Amino acid sequence: MNFLLLFILTFGFFFVELFASDSKIKLIPKQKTAKVLKSVAYATIRSTVMATYSRLEEKETTYNACSDEFPSMPGDFPCNLLDFSGTTDQVNVQTEISDGEFAEGRDPEDMNPSGKIRIKVSKEKSRNLNGNVILIGEGENQLSLFYSPKGQISHYHFQNTIVIFVWNHNEDQPQLSSLYFVKVGGDYFPEEVKEYSF
Repeated sequence: MNFLLLFILTFGFFFVELFASDSKIKLIPKQKTAKVLKSVAYATIRSTVMATYSRLEEKETTYNACSDEFPSMPGDFPCNLLDFSGTTDQVNVQTEISDGEFAEGRDPEDMNPSGKIRIKVSKEKSRNLNGNVILIGEGENQLSLFYSPKGQISHYHFQNTIVIFVWNHNEDQPQLSSLYFVKVGGDYFPEEVKEYSF
């Protein structure tokens, strides 16, 4: 009986630990950060963040909070802006909620609890990346969102953090595979890198 209890507890802790580790943000060791940042073309990312975008057009868009599949996103990043069109709701296409499900009694307010937000869309493409740029908010609370030429978000900057989105393009539709949270210092040089895998 004691052996069975010990086995169940050990097995249970193994699975709890396995799933907990999959959902946590992991610190990348210092000796591996250069390789990780090179793999996501951090020099290009840094150049986009350092540039100034002054030719802006104000628009209004819906704010959709990120799903439970996401970690806490700096600056309350709106997940419907995972693509430039502002229509993405979820990370994984297979888990998206269809319009039909809303018709079956789901309150659309569940998907859009915060209503509308004002954004500024740059009339200039991002430096070296050649994608669109969206600014949300003002001053130190501003989020600067940078998109790839194909429309998926590449990265965004909020205060002392740059969040980098890594997409898997092997599927019919690109799917988000991981995030890198880069803590930056002066001139946006990286100080610490954390990874979150979906």
